[in-house]
Amino acid sequence: MGRMTKPGDRDRATYDDPMFVASYDRDRALQPAEQAIADSLGPLGQLDMVDLGVGAGRTARHFAPAMRSYLGIDYAPGMVAHCRRELPGFRFEVGDACRLDFVADASCDFVLFSYNGIDHVGFEERGQVLDEMARILRPGGTLAFSSHNANFLPEIVARFCWRLPLQDGPRAVARALRDSLLFRYHNPTLLRRMPVAQAVVNDGLHNFRSSGICYIRPDLQVRELRARGLQDVRCLRHDQATFIDGADPVVAALPNPWIYYVCRTAPAG
Repeated sequence: MGRMTKPGDRDRATYDDPMFVASYDRDRALQPAEQAIADSLGPLGQLDMVDLGVGAGRTARHFAPAMRSYLGIDYAPGMVAHCRRELPGFRFEVGDACRLDFVADASCDFVLFSYNGIDHVGFEERGQVLDEMARILRPGGTLAFSSHNANFLPEIVARFCWRLPLQDGPRAVARALRDSLLFRYHNPTLLRRMPVAQAVVNDGLHNFRSSGICYIRPDLQVRELRARGLQDVRCLRHDQATFIDGADPVVAALPNPWIYYVCRTAPAG
């Protein structure tokens, strides 16, 4: 939920839908990995934060009151309007994660892009988002985001392989068949390419109301971060609070649905 979409892109319309705004507002807890990242930052009251893909304000509720300054950004005006109503004491703006023109260079200490929001951006634009996140950070600042894990794609594929559910009623059978056909329609070559290191997949998000989600193998994402000059790259499984060094060989085989990545810009001097 972090970038402005092209006209006609149904992702933006989905996230502007009041029904989906209300749905996302029901989830208000930090994930274990996010809490671990917060705990690793030191005194939050000394930090300026930019929160990308803020959605209905899940992360804002935890971070905004604790930070020295806070800016929440989302590409969906409906989400931003909701955050402004719910958290009127803090700043929220509609913005494009690829072009954060209204955020000055080296103006924050921590930038977060949670809930796999970066995966709504195509691979060709992903680097622009990372560059913008690094640009607005001060030297030694912390960049964190989560992303869907390509190692989990076999689980996604298995979920949509239709089998006759003998124990279920006719409605369940029809729904399972429909979802299997929709998955194959939206991902016509995926089965032939498995396993894949990275791919854009329509994984059934919002009942297939999605333009596709980027999945990437964790070691490839770590490599991209290092290639952009980012340092101290660490990973976390989304449901755990233990940091894993990005250079650890175990990273390539992490099985979780999504992974958190944490790194720093180069220190001053």
